[in-house]
Amino acid sequence: MTWLQPIPGLRLRHSDHTYWLGDHLFPISTTGVLSSGKSEAAMHRINATRPEWAPRGTAIHKALELHLWGNHHPDGDQGAAAAAIASEEFDPYREWIDPLLSHPLWNVVEVIATEMALCSRSINVAGTFDGAFLVPETGQGTLFDLKTQKRADAGPYCTKAQLGCYIAMAAEQGITFDRALTVWSKPHAVRMQAHGAKECLNAWEAAWEAYSAAQLPY
Repeated sequence: MTWLQPIPGLRLRHSDHTYWLGDHLFPISTTGVLSSGKSEAAMHRINATRPEWAPRGTAIHKALELHLWGNHHPDGDQGAAAAAIASEEFDPYREWIDPLLSHPLWNVVEVIATEMALCSRSINVAGTFDGAFLVPETGQGTLFDLKTQKRADAGPYCTKAQLGCYIAMAAEQGITFDRALTVWSKPHAVRMQAHGAKECLNAWEAAWEAYSAAQLPY
């Protein structure tokens, strides 16, 4: 499989984090569906700490995207990617970035996508997954999502529904993934958490049903 091509006309408008397909505005994103199921207290905690976690997440995601693009994309420039990652904008997050980019996984897989937007016309949802790769020996496709955490001892939380949404939207484009992976980036540490595609799809189906029952009572 070659590098996955973007869906023609699909774009994310970063100013308000809305997805468009041509002139069609998707009413909600993957994150929006999943956030709707959180309690008011949970959303308050998330929004109260946004000034801390949002810049960290943006920087670490960007560093990984640059690294994987530079080292795996057919048109990637390894030297240019390394130079960009060495710039001072990433300095506050070296404790996360260095172990993430040096993880041996990236040297033994064939990366086929980074920061790829997807959509579902059947349920009118769109979202972006962080990347995907193939295992050369088996050809097994894995979709992954990167999460950053403040502390090395922070525990994981469930990401299966989010991953399941991406797997389902990819399937609508004829792209099949056998497995999913949550990449937990922590200061001085990285943890890889594998999931089966079916369990992720089941989690997404349950999340979508809950959202539909609460928000789309027709």
